[in-house]
Amino acid sequence: MGKKLIKSSIKTLRALKESGVTDNLTKFPVNRFDIKEAKSHNNMATNTNSVEIMNSKTEKQLSKVTTIEELKDYIKNFKGCSLRNDATNAVFSDGNPNSKIMLIGEAPGHDEDIEGKPFVGRSGKLLDKMLDAINLDREKVYIANIIPWRPPANRKPTEEEINICLPLIHKHIELINPKVLLLLGSTSTYALLKDKTPITKIRGKWFSININGKSIQAMPTFHPAFLLRQQKQKKYVWEDLQNVRDSISN
Repeated sequence: MGKKLIKSSIKTLRALKESGVTDNLTKFPVNRFDIKEAKSHNNMATNTNSVEIMNSKTEKQLSKVTTIEELKDYIKNFKGCSLRNDATNAVFSDGNPNSKIMLIGEAPGHDEDIEGKPFVGRSGKLLDKMLDAINLDREKVYIANIIPWRPPANRKPTEEEINICLPLIHKHIELINPKVLLLLGSTSTYALLKDKTPITKIRGKWFSININGKSIQAMPTFHPAFLLRQQKQKKYVWEDLQNVRDSISN
């Protein structure tokens, strides 16, 4: 009798499983959404803690980096960000490292990934035209990105990826030691200002940010890729570029 009951129970359980049942009913109701949310929070906390631990190690290693070439080699061999696994090149920088103006974008696109230089695609050509309009060029400014590696399919970097790369861009800014930073787009703006105000409301305003103990003036503006889609917004970036240019002569 016992064996028949066991066989019957197994047959019932198998039928339930094949029907898609994943949980047994209990005497009391269970809110499955709370369980999923708790797991999500736990995973986020774990990821945050691991990034903080890794960044502490990265910052300790970067404290020994004293030149741009050393930082370039460090980033080339940096294994803390998984984006490097699918990237063709680590896109480090372009322009004049002695410039007082440093432009910071989001992350490399397809063309940048291939050539290993920031802003060489369509948005890069537009940036060159914008700089030329105020008598600047890549020999008079310095250009880098928050993220040195191209995200797959040009997707937006995740907050975790941004946080992992923050010590790298902080060190980059420290070594260049510009007078002003021009933050191109919402990703670079949020990464360095930690301000979630929409770029449409925050662009054109001056902010003082602390980079490794040094105060630097920064201004957010629209990313050239955004201007390719929103031509009417170019006039605002024109104003921002002029303000940044004029600020270094004051």
